Amino acid sequence: MRKHVLFAGLLCGLLWPARAQEIPDDSLRVYELESIVVTADRAERTLARTAAAVSVVRREAFDALPVATLTDALSLTPGLVFFNRDGLGNDPIATVRGFYGGGEVSYLLVLVDGKPQNNVETGLVNWNALPIENVENIEILRGGASSLYGDAALGGVVNLITRRAAQPSRTLALSGGSFGTLTARLHTSGDWKGRRFSLYGDVDRTDGYRAHGERSVTNLGGSLALLHAPGGSLTLSTDHHWKRADDPGYLADADVRADPRTSSDFFRFDRAEENRHRLSLDGAWQPSDAATVSAFLTGELRSADIIRTFLLTPDFADTKDRDLTTKLLSGSAQVVYEGVPLPFPNRLTAGVDAAVGRVDNAYYLFLTGPLPAYLEAPGVRSALDAKGTGDRTTLAAFAQYELTPVPALTLTLGGRYDRLRDTYAPEPPSTGETSDATHTAFSPRAGVNVRYVNAGGHEGHVYASAGRSFKAPTLDQLYDQRSTPVPFPPYAITISNGALKPQRGTNVEAGVYHRAKLTPGGLTGELSLSVYRIDMEDEVDFDLQQFRYVNLGKSRHTGVESGLKLYFPGGLTTFVNYAYQSATQRAGVFEGNFLKAVPRDVFSGGLTYRPASGLGGGLVVRSVRRVFLDDANTIRLPNHTTADARLSYRLKNLTVSAEVFNLTNETYSTTGFPDPAGSDVVFFYPAAERSLRLGVDVRF
Repeated sequence: MRKHVLFAGLLCGLLWPARAQEIPDDSLRVYELESIVVTADRAERTLARTAAAVSVVRREAFDALPVATLTDALSLTPGLVFFNRDGLGNDPIATVRGFYGGGEVSYLLVLVDGKPQNNVETGLVNWNALPIENVENIEILRGGASSLYGDAALGGVVNLITRRAAQPSRTLALSGGSFGTLTARLHTSGDWKGRRFSLYGDVDRTDGYRAHGERSVTNLGGSLALLHAPGGSLTLSTDHHWKRADDPGYLADADVRADPRTSSDFFRFDRAEENRHRLSLDGAWQPSDAATVSAFLTGELRSADIIRTFLLTPDFADTKDRDLTTKLLSGSAQVVYEGVPLPFPNRLTAGVDAAVGRVDNAYYLFLTGPLPAYLEAPGVRSALDAKGTGDRTTLAAFAQYELTPVPALTLTLGGRYDRLRDTYAPEPPSTGETSDATHTAFSPRAGVNVRYVNAGGHEGHVYASAGRSFKAPTLDQLYDQRSTPVPFPPYAITISNGALKPQRGTNVEAGVYHRAKLTPGGLTGELSLSVYRIDMEDEVDFDLQQFRYVNLGKSRHTGVESGLKLYFPGGLTTFVNYAYQSATQRAGVFEGNFLKAVPRDVFSGGLTYRPASGLGGGLVVRSVRRVFLDDANTIRLPNHTTADARLSYRLKNLTVSAEVFNLTNETYSTTGFPDPAGSDVVFFYPAAERSLRLGVDVRF
């Protein structure tokens, strides 16, 4: 009740009388490569001069396209794919450069204004807690970035840049559609007693595409500039998240063919209730024209009650109730210095990161047995089965030096040292001794960027880089004490493995950024291309035979990512992306086979037409092909291609829209896996059929 009262109060504040303003429209802007500023290197620089694969999704792009979730917007870039488990994209799993965590771990580091968002125990990201209404731009850095960001940045980094309006603005967006989906989003910014502020909120609810798929999410947050002066700034920000979501689970292939909207009764009790509260203090200080110091300190408190079922065979399941409380205190400080006395431009970025996280964890027995037991059970948890506390302390130092000896050449050299210490202390009724592990890693990186043309309407840069990356096992992978019953001594096992080693990779990459004016009338094109190879050691995966996490040994990830955009006069834009991923095992029984659940071909493309006023629209087509679901490469996920469309009418500050998702009513599943018990059954997560969403967006 309290969160809805807060939301109503914020809504009233949004609708205070105010002078209507004409909101600047960026939809017709064509960006020069040298004018696109990104923060992928932890400091502002132009996109064209980076030595990595970086994409930028601007707000006007995903405002014009059929985008229902934040991950829909992210999938508009080359090489980033999301599978969804609830059918509607509300429970996504990220795959990038052949790294797939199966929804148990993430290889993608997610930041909001530079502050990490990944969970303490798994490294996963609660995408529902990142409201799209408060996002201005999205920067996506693909490939190993441990030299700057450390652990978790093995596959890439996503940085969400929140709105920082230069003038007061207010936005209210309402939408509703198929499967009982209703959404209200709002954002307001302005000045309060001479201090800049912003507030946002959203409420989302849906009945779900599948049975037992109901979900409700509420987010509230904002920021206040405590100090804003030419020499420095200090900003206080907070965000709060509440979620309750039923989980329909996965379906056997025969059940998918019969009715993909059903849910197995084995999962009738599965759900997650989660609350998260964060408070952050960000500061920046410019002691001289050559130096800028920035820092942040963030505290987070999160609690969750999660009921989850594992099917041990197609006819027998085990369900546990997990009570989880996590606490996290993280901070960072860095300096950017451009005053080294050399006869050419140069810049040094150096800093430290630190974090202390704690997980208080308890598992309760809930239900174990065949389907009749689930049909008759009252759905109440029983005795405490396992309990304990895990801690992770991280400390890191990083530095990167860039120099431009001639205007067309930029050189980069950097590295980072990380130290992570993990401990786990069991509490009764758990048995065993306190466990601990310390992991260290040094991650160097070198890069070069050369501008090969800047004349005749063409601007082009080529880059290359090499480095080392690492990914430490998560606290859950190391110490999670959920027990699984087995019909042999000791009659219960855990899927965690305290002997796991960090994954380490050697990365090499090369790429091109090119922009050209193709016709005198204003047709402009942008091309991005990257090729990469990552050789991994001790890659962690879930072994279905041992039913626990193990280090695979060696794997190789190679691929190509390409993107092309065309800007036509009058507001029409088209784009096409293609990514080829080849992730293969290089040791063990399945040496030479492709890693499971990783698509080898990923395609996305579309067009938008967004004039300053009147009728506009957008179309997006996505295709995922050649996915194996098992280590032996005998089971394929059927290829699928989907199309989404948006039609909108804009009149001054009012936009009315209609969106259709899965326009061709494709029947497909985004991912799946074989029965861990070894039968011929394959389980899938079916995606939603054709659906409709109507919306209205008002700007004040």
